Amino acid sequence: MIAGMFPTDMTGLSHSVTTERIERVEDSVRRGELLRASQEFESYFLSYLMKVMRETVPKGELTANPMGDMYYSFYDEEIGKRAAQAGGIGLSAYVLDTVARNEDLMRSPTS
Repeated sequence: MIAGMFPTDMTGLSHSVTTERIERVEDSVRRGELLRASQEFESYFLSYLMKVMRETVPKGELTANPMGDMYYSFYDEEIGKRAAQAGGIGLSAYVLDTVARNEDLMRSPTS
């Protein structure tokens, strides 16, 4: 009598749990990739912003030659990376929110 109350075939349940775990891991990996990509985008944007702002400053002794330009190019890139890693200006968060909103819209059934 008790034997009939419990399912003897657990493969469906096991498969369902495994599928859910795989989906959670895939979502986590995808979120990590999106975070990294959005931070890289913000880093590039901030580096470019530094470059453009630097072009408005009159040339000095250091920037009067190509080596100075190369130095500031690397410097601006590093400033952009570190600023983005420290939270940046919110561009990375905006990109992540926008992607999440668009994914929610694509998942929701249309009426």
